[in-house]
Parts: sequence; C-alpha cells; structure tokens
Amino acid sequence: MEKPTRPATRPAPERRGPARRSVLGSVAAGAALVAVPGALGACTSQEQAASRQEGPLSEADLAAVLPTYKALTLAEPDIPGVDGSTPGYTTVPTALVKSVQGVPGSGGEYTAMSPAWWTSPPGIEDNAYYQAVNEALGATVEFQVSDGNTYADKLQAVLASPKNVPDWVVIPTWNVPPRFEQGVSALFADLTDHLAGDKVLKYPNLANLPTDAWKYCVFNGRLHALPYPGELVGNALFYRRDVFGRLGLAAPTSADELLQVAKDATDPAARRWGCEDIWDGAQLMFGCTDWTVRDGKLLSRFENENYREAIEFMRELFASGAVHPDAVAGNTQQAKDRFESGQTVIAADGLGGWHEALARVLPSNPAYDQQPMDWFAPDGGAPTLYKGQPVSIFSFLKKTDDTAAIEEMLALANFIAAPFGSEEFQLVNYGVEGVTFERDASGAPALNERGGTEVTSTYGFLVSPPIVNAKVQFPQYVRDFCDWMARQAPHVTEPVFYGQQIQDPSRYSSLGKPFEDLAKDIIRGRQDVSALDAAVKDWRNSGGDELRAYREKFLTGDEEL
Repeated sequence: MEKPTRPATRPAPERRGPARRSVLGSVAAGAALVAVPGALGACTSQEQAASRQEGPLSEADLAAVLPTYKALTLAEPDIPGVDGSTPGYTTVPTALVKSVQGVPGSGGEYTAMSPAWWTSPPGIEDNAYYQAVNEALGATVEFQVSDGNTYADKLQAVLASPKNVPDWVVIPTWNVPPRFEQGVSALFADLTDHLAGDKVLKYPNLANLPTDAWKYCVFNGRLHALPYPGELVGNALFYRRDVFGRLGLAAPTSADELLQVAKDATDPAARRWGCEDIWDGAQLMFGCTDWTVRDGKLLSRFENENYREAIEFMRELFASGAVHPDAVAGNTQQAKDRFESGQTVIAADGLGGWHEALARVLPSNPAYDQQPMDWFAPDGGAPTLYKGQPVSIFSFLKKTDDTAAIEEMLALANFIAAPFGSEEFQLVNYGVEGVTFERDASGAPALNERGGTEVTSTYGFLVSPPIVNAKVQFPQYVRDFCDWMARQAPHVTEPVFYGQQIQDPSRYSSLGKPFEDLAKDIIRGRQDVSALDAAVKDWRNSGGDELRAYREKFLTGDEEL
C-alpha cells in the first residue's frame, strides 16, 4: 500500500469546492507513522486480538460488510470522467438540488476532533459558518481543531485515554498509528450493521461513495470508518509552460529529455534553475512502488532495480547544476515560492496545489501557466502509474451503546457527503451567501473575507463526496486538469495490496528510514551508488525478509506466489 510522505508542513486535502489548502502528498517509501505506545493495544482484549485476521478477507466476507453502491449524479459534469478519471464542472448549475429532505439531526450534540493546516477558525459561538451548518444539520457538531503538523502527537495523547476520545475523530491516513487495528474495535463504533449491503440506502449520499473507498474502511473484517475518497492519480511533475514558451523549450517525454530540458532552462545569471528536488516525481516516473511481485517473488521498493535507476537519474540531475542551490541544500519550505516566481521551472507536487498556485499568482501575473507533464516511462514509452490509495482521510465514531446517536451521526454524514450540484454541498463548502461567500462575475461562489476565516475543511474532513473537480472559478484549469487526468487514466494499474488495510508490525516501522538519508546522500554525491547494496542487505537482515513473509499472507488471486 502506498503511503504519502510527510513534508515538514502538510497542507490539507483538496476540497471539491472553494479554493483552499490541499494535500500535496507525494508517494514515496518509508513514510513515518507515529506510534501510540501501548495505548491501542491496551484497549484490546485477548479475545479481540485472537479474532483479528492475518491475510485478506475472502470475497464473500468482504462483500458481506461493504455498503451497496448506488450512484447519484445531481448535475451532469461538463467534462465526464474517462477510465476512472476525475469528472469536471466548469460552471455552477442554474438550480441546486436538495439531496436531503427534512432536517437530518434530532438535536444531538457531538464533539469532533479534526486537523487544520491553517489558522484555526473561530469557535462555534463566533463562527457564522458553523452556526449555519449546524442549524441545517439539526444537531451541534463542536470541533476541536488541532495543528495538522503536530496532529499525530495530539492523536497519541487522545487515543491513550479512551474516556477522553471525542464523539467523532478525524484521522489522516498518514497519521494512522501502528497497532491501530488492535484497538479500533474497542475505541470506535462498528458501522457494519448500520451500513452494510442495502442498509446504506437509507443514506443515499453515503451509498454514492465508491466501493474501493469503503473497502479501505474495513478493519479486522468490520466496517469502522467513513471515507474521504482519494484521487486516481495524485501527483505530477509540473512545469512552467509560460516560461518554457519564452525559452523555446518543449515538455519532455523521456528521462533524458527531462535532464536536458532542466539543463537548458538553467541560467544562474538570470537567477533561474531547471528544477526543484524532484525525487518524489522521479520515483513515480521510474515506476517505484512499495511492493511488487516479480518472477514469483514479493520485492520491496528498495530491492527493485527501478529504485536504483531513479537514484542514479537524480544523481546525474543534481550533478548537472540544474537543481536550485537551495533545493540542493534541502530547503523545501520555499520550493513553491521559487517555482511560482520563475526561479525554477520544474517541480514535483500534488495535484491539489495546482489551483492554489493559480489563486495566488494569477492576480499579479495573468500569464502564469503551470501545467503537469504527461507521465512517461524513463525510455519515453508508456508509463506505469499506480492507483492512489482509495482514501486520504478517515473519520471514526466513538464506540457507544447509544444506537440512536450513531444513527444520528450517520444521518449528519449523509448530509455532509452530498455531491456537487446540491444545496448541501454549497453550504458545506461555502457557507451562506452574503455572509461567508459572494458570487463572482460568472455566478460562481467565492469566499469573502469572513468566509476565508471561518469556512475550512472541518465538516468536509468527516466524510466527503466522490471526487470531482468543481473549481468553477478557474474553468480553464478544470479543463486542463480533467484532460490531463483522462490521458493518464489508461496507464493506471492497481498496486499490490491495493485497498487492503494492512498494518505492519511496529517492530518493522523504522526499517525504511535509513534509505531516506541514504538516497539524499547518494543523489547529492556524498555517497556512491554502491552504498545501496549494503543498505538493502542490512534491510533484509534487520527484518526485511520477515516483513516480506508477513506481507505475503495478504497476497490474493493473481498476486499469489
């Protein structure tokens, strides 16, 4: 299963509404997960531990716990999806649909813990957005918002004290702690009997969520979470098409061309370099993924030849002088500023950052044109792209004997999960017209000053509708995004263990850490590529072979050895 790396500052996942900070995750190995020493394990009885299954659920057992899928389209997309690519909307429907009849709540009051990668919004008493959404919900959801950069530490403290766990807990996939499966059933509600099969049809907006996302919400053979669906392809190598045009450069279509273009664009006298540190993008270009089955053997990322080839490519790129000196020095915090100002013209980033850059730069530089390169194999052939994990963020309901409370929170979730084209979607994403948002010249909603402070990804982190691109404020961006995604979709394949909830034993959690520093050293010429051989041998002897054997239990179907 692919894990997004954790940058020093992680912005929030992309919302399918107003422009705001978004997940800029890059797929790479060794993403550190914060442990919760003893906390979750202590919540698990021996009986629960014994009932946990090692290995995949059978198709019949999995089908028994999954909700029935029933598509719900309230507004036909202007740009339909292709092969699972993201559909797009360049305009707002003339009339919004009310997807939830009546008021879903019955006066309940709930606390919800959620991360924020922005200034925390005002509390409920001073927040018109919270007040409006809660009124429409018919219940009160009071958020406990914590800094997203230290959210793992906050989770550790909260989950260590079960009596203090809020009613609703948001957990980003990169913050799921080791041994979580040991305590999830003790801490959080089992939603299977509320949502499995046709029971979900009571909540049409939840039934509209993709089956792959629900599969990823299954822990210990039971449905325990609500999903924030992930993107088919989440990352790209971006280039400044406007600058390329001035320099007479074309977008590269092979690794050699990428290297040459980066060198051709570099002119230190003009304070312009070819690229940022694009290590994450290079791994994707070379088809690196956490685990693959090759010649009947399960191989880790580090054992694959393409990982070595990606390192060798990056080493040559750094040696060419085309990488900005600050990026060579490891300064990633200013990477966006450098790219947006034209100091660099190629950068690896998550797709969620694209529209944000447009919002920041276009007002002062209308010619700004950031575009993703079509992915290519290193030799210029068709790329191998691995499908992004089906969920970016989970939310969990605290375990309780109060069935009515669980059903009420699911009814609230159904409201929040309303798709684009609904009144509920507009409310959750923008608040109230004239209070937190106004209309632009095209009639599209845009947050005003108050909305920029109060409307954040709080309700949306609890559950989210299927992914669409509805940044109607940037219609050309929507077209570019959806067209690009449609071109990549035919090259997407499911990675080994796709959609399975697999938590490796905590004793293996730091196995990949040495490769992070080693890759940086080799790429920058501080160590020879041959150092990778010793690192791989040490990985195997230090538990890598044991981890492989553990993972082999989860292979299914054509992946079986």
